[in-house]
Amino acid sequence: MLLNLTIANWMSFKDEAELNLTSSLERQRMETLAKLPGFRSKKALPVAAVYGGNASGKTALFKALATLREMVVGNASISSSLPVRPFALDTQCSTMPTLFDVTFLAGETVYRLVVEATTSEVVYESLDVVREKGVVEVYERDASREQQFSLNSAFFTKSDHVAYAAKSTRTNQLFLGSGFSQNVSELSEAYLWFANTLELVGVESQSWSFANAAGGTEGFLEFAGRKLAQLDTGVVKLTEEEVSLDAIQQSAELSRAIGSLSSDSFITIVMDQAPGDYGFEMITVRSVDGHPQAYRLGTVHRGPDGYERRFSLAMESSGTQRLLGLMPMLFDFSGLGGGTGSKVYVVDELDRCLHTMLTSRLIEEFTAACGPDTRKQLLFTTHDLLLMDQSLMRRDEMYITERGTDGCSELIGLAEFEGIRHDKDLIRSYLDGRFGGIPMLGEAGSRG
Repeated sequence: MLLNLTIANWMSFKDEAELNLTSSLERQRMETLAKLPGFRSKKALPVAAVYGGNASGKTALFKALATLREMVVGNASISSSLPVRPFALDTQCSTMPTLFDVTFLAGETVYRLVVEATTSEVVYESLDVVREKGVVEVYERDASREQQFSLNSAFFTKSDHVAYAAKSTRTNQLFLGSGFSQNVSELSEAYLWFANTLELVGVESQSWSFANAAGGTEGFLEFAGRKLAQLDTGVVKLTEEEVSLDAIQQSAELSRAIGSLSSDSFITIVMDQAPGDYGFEMITVRSVDGHPQAYRLGTVHRGPDGYERRFSLAMESSGTQRLLGLMPMLFDFSGLGGGTGSKVYVVDELDRCLHTMLTSRLIEEFTAACGPDTRKQLLFTTHDLLLMDQSLMRRDEMYITERGTDGCSELIGLAEFEGIRHDKDLIRSYLDGRFGGIPMLGEAGSRG
């Protein structure tokens, strides 16, 4: 689980901004909070929403986690620049490092990773194990010191190998990723949290994530069909129909791959009909009795006469398309996939193309399945103010981004405001400007 994210000099955030996902003293919906191993009183929030106007910094938070994940698990070449984006409205910031400071629960251990980097090098990096009664330093790296790395020999079993791995880590690499790739086993748990637990869902087309799950995950299509029917999309179920291989535009590489299919393998081809979430087709090729066979995925609707009729995926609404993109997340959260149940999903614009009642339903279903021993988490950005509802989420699960006249973004937690009753109309207070984060719209036709 993600417990804390602090960023600075990142995109529209010049100064430090903190997203704290440990619970406050608020007593609402306490049954949904997750216990943290080794901590008697500290608990983790299962959900967090970030509201705010356009260009206020919501997506910058999403991209901060995406960029840090890329820096940890990516395979940068020797000449690659680091993907940091310092605050662009102050020339001094361009040469200063960007800060990523993240605390997270992986397995039974709480880790804190701190990274300071420019586009050319990692200036500072440290990994700590956080305990209730103190912190254990795993390693520290400081480019300003002659002896850059400080390694905790009591933490690592093969100190010589770890020292060699540290020395061979390039200036544009994080040691967490480099050390893992060089078989430093003690870094595996923290590394795999970024690689396998942290999942990011952007606003772009999610056809590939749906296709990957549909092609190779047992029970996924049945679940997706039931879920689409349950959420009033008009879809009764999903179905596959056999089509000719001629329906696929085959490159030489794809033809070779199809020709070499084994009995237990498959190939999924996604054909976007238009950019974004608006229409895609999906064909899966499997080997049947030693011969490749293609199947096109579609939806089934039932007409007023009671007969079922098949639609292509491209014929579905943008809302249904968006739900298809979210379906791998919903399947993971359902527990039917047989995974560990410790996924952290960060979704940019969860409400995109979805009705408020549908989005609320997704959040309600998620939090209803959360409790002291669960390890799943949903963080999302949204423009939908109707989701600013204390019957849906706790106040400490709600944040607002605000961009000032100087172009700097701030992150404000509603838990910071005193005197907000649990039955308070937060939407009215937000629109009245009490919390900040509302668009400052000029007069129509004005320039300046």
